[in-house]
Amino acid sequence: MENIEGILINKFPYQDKHLVGHLLLRNGLKVSVMFYGGQGGGKNQKGSIVQLGYMFKITTTKVKNHFEMLSAKEYSEKWCHTKLSSDPVAFYILCFFCEFIDKFSPQAGSKEDLDLDHEHHGGLFRLLSNAIYFLESSCRENKFNQAETLLTYLTKGMVEMGIFPRTETCCVSGEVISGNEDIYLISNNGGFAFAQFLSDEDQRKGDGRLGQALRRNINKIAHHKYGEVLELEAVTKQMCRILFEYICYQQNAKFTDFKSAALVF
Repeated sequence: MENIEGILINKFPYQDKHLVGHLLLRNGLKVSVMFYGGQGGGKNQKGSIVQLGYMFKITTTKVKNHFEMLSAKEYSEKWCHTKLSSDPVAFYILCFFCEFIDKFSPQAGSKEDLDLDHEHHGGLFRLLSNAIYFLESSCRENKFNQAETLLTYLTKGMVEMGIFPRTETCCVSGEVISGNEDIYLISNNGGFAFAQFLSDEDQRKGDGRLGQALRRNINKIAHHKYGEVLELEAVTKQMCRILFEYICYQQNAKFTDFKSAALVF
């Protein structure tokens, strides 16, 4: 038997009573788990505790050296959110947080992968756990802001994945960005560039002034702890989409790969 802890990032029903879920472990790997009786129900119409974004402590049955799925012998919530699920937009963002991690976290497949002391990908767990905790806190305090929540998550995600864009100099010319020029985030060059290096069509699609605000915002978020109150510059959903499309390009993914993206951007 093994004792593991992780955040539920995906689930789907299996047969009439059970659930299969993906858990993000503390070491940043995800593992597939069978939750027997996880759908609840029965004679007493027992509700299911297996909910997206909950932190679980699980005791598994015997684990083979290599596996595709674990079976939960016992499981209980170690932490759960209670407020964010009553706000539809906040819940959609939770779904996006989890789908994002599910897309980019490596799959555990051997017994040694369950060693939680090896945190090669531990930044992904820190990213998700912080994001859910502060999303819940903002809903409790009636301070939830959709665009700022998304921009913070995406910025911290770029930091953890090592794909933070070049912000101090133009990624094409190498000239210093002073803060007054129109600039654009260029995915295939990995940073911000001056307008003269874009085609007329690309300039029409974007907004150079928005690029400066985006640049200042992500620099500010990257240099502060998650959850710190920051004075960000007029964060918009367009800013968030620009950043998300940049991440997708860097990670060889597409906007349409994410079912929840259309609900939050």
